[in-house]
Amino acid sequence: MAEDIKISYYKPSDELNIIFDEPRDSVCLEISDEIYLRLDPKTNAVLGLTILNFEERLRNKTQTIPISGHFMLPKKTKELIGI
Repeated sequence: MAEDIKISYYKPSDELNIIFDEPRDSVCLEISDEIYLRLDPKTNAVLGLTILNFEERLRNKTQTIPISGHFMLPKKTKELIGI
């Protein structure tokens, strides 16, 4: 499982990319209008998301992305906060 989430924004195409692991070959599945889930073609593991027209979506206030997930604190962080 990835320890970091990487977020990048590319202004010329107004595209937000969220990467859950190191970038690698993937297939895309459109899960909502201009929201793409990137999947490992062999395992179907979720590798990230791409959201097109991101600034336009922000202007329209709150947006919902149709996914759910499980987030955990890394062991180092748990040790730092004493849990």
